[in-house]
Amino acid sequence: MKELSQFGINYLEKYNNVLADEFQHYFYASIFDKSHTFPVYTVLVDKEGRSIEILGPDHPGKVMSVLYPTLFHNASFLETKYKNLALKYKKVAYPETSFGIVQAPLKLTAYRIWGDERLIKKLIFSEKLKGENFLSLSLSIDDQTLQFIIDHFKQWQNGVFYFPYLGDVHVVFRLPENVESSKVSIYIELGRILKEKTLKKYTFLDNSYKLPEMKIKEPVMAVFKVPAEKITAIDFQDLYEKFIDKISKIVKEIDKIEID
Repeated sequence: MKELSQFGINYLEKYNNVLADEFQHYFYASIFDKSHTFPVYTVLVDKEGRSIEILGPDHPGKVMSVLYPTLFHNASFLETKYKNLALKYKKVAYPETSFGIVQAPLKLTAYRIWGDERLIKKLIFSEKLKGENFLSLSLSIDDQTLQFIIDHFKQWQNGVFYFPYLGDVHVVFRLPENVESSKVSIYIELGRILKEKTLKKYTFLDNSYKLPEMKIKEPVMAVFKVPAEKITAIDFQDLYEKFIDKISKIVKEIDKIEID
């Protein structure tokens, strides 16, 4: 890590004259899983050599502007650290790396953050003053919640898809596979009605939609957005099954209707 920190200091110094003075800048090293089924590990280094490490949902380039991307040729230790971090949560990761400079204010969401304590406290305090919840989210994510997020990270599980982004998790309900094409629109409309009822019942839920990054082409019944720290407050698998059960019963009643 010492070599990476020194590289970061030198890289920030190299571009010091072209970086805006009014903003704080950080060299970053980001390691992410090729299959996108494990959170992103990011190291930030400031010009003083202070560093913090973040485990969160997003690559810096997805949520911030990346300046002067570069390569760091001795990154094998970062890849090993990332693999071991994944194994800690019983996951297998296939790491890819990227490096560059990002500019404050930071928009990186953290499930876990560690490193220079003074820098962490400073950044979290700044967020609180602005009413933001990026690095500060780590204060609200307990071990059980983090394990759930990692277990379901950007994966389909029994018809439910979990897509973490920033401080939320988007939850998608797939249409049952055996739905006749003539009934797809009925399922979608009834899904919309049940979704509205669910949003009224759980006030911390928000409406959402299929994000392009999800790469879901087929129509779906419903998409919710839930704060990451509340992802275990609802059993979405049970809720999904209730959606299907209630909609199936209504469709069966519709099928019984005869026109005299």
